[in-house]
Amino acid sequence: MGAWGTGLYSDDTTCDVRDRYVRNLKDGRSSDDSCQEILDRYGDLLRDTETACLVYFALADTAWRYGRLNEAVKDKVLSLLKSGGDIVVWERDAPSDAAARRRTLRELEKRLGTPQPAAKTVNVSQPKPRKIRTTEPIGSVFSLALPGQGFALLVLVGFMELEKSIDPVFSVMARRIASLAELPAQITGDDKTLAFSKSFPRVFEHVAILPKDERRSILSELERVEVSAASPMPYERESTVWLSVGRMANEIDAHLASVPSPEAPIGAPQDEPRPAA
Repeated sequence: MGAWGTGLYSDDTTCDVRDRYVRNLKDGRSSDDSCQEILDRYGDLLRDTETACLVYFALADTAWRYGRLNEAVKDKVLSLLKSGGDIVVWERDAPSDAAARRRTLRELEKRLGTPQPAAKTVNVSQPKPRKIRTTEPIGSVFSLALPGQGFALLVLVGFMELEKSIDPVFSVMARRIASLAELPAQITGDDKTLAFSKSFPRVFEHVAILPKDERRSILSELERVEVSAASPMPYERESTVWLSVGRMANEIDAHLASVPSPEAPIGAPQDEPRPAA
């Protein structure tokens, strides 16, 4: 569940929604635009009732407190509350706290049933431009030295737009490269990529670099290689895990240690198609 209490803002998701809504207002966005940006950010994750409750509850409560709650968000929250909200999750994972969580949800429902306060004044400031981590195009290929031996190939498959930066996202080829002589001429959509799963509660198809020092390029430990991607490779933002370069190298090394060496080299036709991301 990932919550540290039964309060409305006792988990990372609700805190993120609250803070992001306020930042959006301070960036000069309207309330409706601020709400929509957050809902778009969570996208398909809102299909999960637990996630939808956390996002919508925090969004409605924060907008109400700022005097800007619209009827669409309010109606969605009241509908979720009428259906029990996320109580079933608490009854399953933390039954001793379920009663306290019910009180929290009743207080939210009661609050939303009262007239919201007058709109708060928000001091708008010009947002700083986001840091672009790299200008390399999608399809660029990089090598990463592994702690065991050889190196891995990382293909730039997309970008993730964050609050302060635009970061590259990679797929990792499922083969250890021993030397530059083994570099393929190109990488195709049929070539297999790694799925990160050994140390995580779910499977991730892509990896992004967690910066440790903002004064250095996050690509400083990667080397651009003269290999081309023949076609765009699959990329799903929600299937991305963030790792430091050192942790990434260790994870890739551990995964490749259990991957049989392919009979065909990267870039050559294979009998099995690459699994969809």
